[in-house]
Amino acid sequence: MKKTTLASYLLISLGFVNNILSQSTPDSLFGGWKLIRINGGIAGYGHSNYNHDAIVLSSDCKFRAYLKDSLKSLSNFHLRKSKSVYSSTDSVYNIHIEDKFPLWGSFTVSNKKLYIRDNMIDGFTHVYQRIYTKQEIDDHFKNTMY
Repeated sequence: MKKTTLASYLLISLGFVNNILSQSTPDSLFGGWKLIRINGGIAGYGHSNYNHDAIVLSSDCKFRAYLKDSLKSLSNFHLRKSKSVYSSTDSVYNIHIEDKFPLWGSFTVSNKKLYIRDNMIDGFTHVYQRIYTKQEIDDHFKNTMY
């Protein structure tokens, strides 16, 4: 009985870990995201001076930032794998926006939430809720000219 319980626990745990890891691949980043909060920094307080309230990251590597349904930034972005500032052994994908829009850092996607963390100790974390899937975004912008 104990072996069965332990085996079940291990399988469930491995499935959970695999699910989190698979959600943090670059493909999971694509979609539309509503900003929930920004927190962190030296004092760990929230950030209330938002320059955007939603972002869109499409599979053609276009970044869009919106504030009150108005487009505030449109540019390219790219992903680069590098070492995490929080661990000497872990590597993370970093998102880099190719304009002056102040949003960059490592990202994690878990439970329909996107976490973008500044690539520095005492940096900020932007937390977003998924509002559109990759397919919905790609379908919407497929005929858009740049």
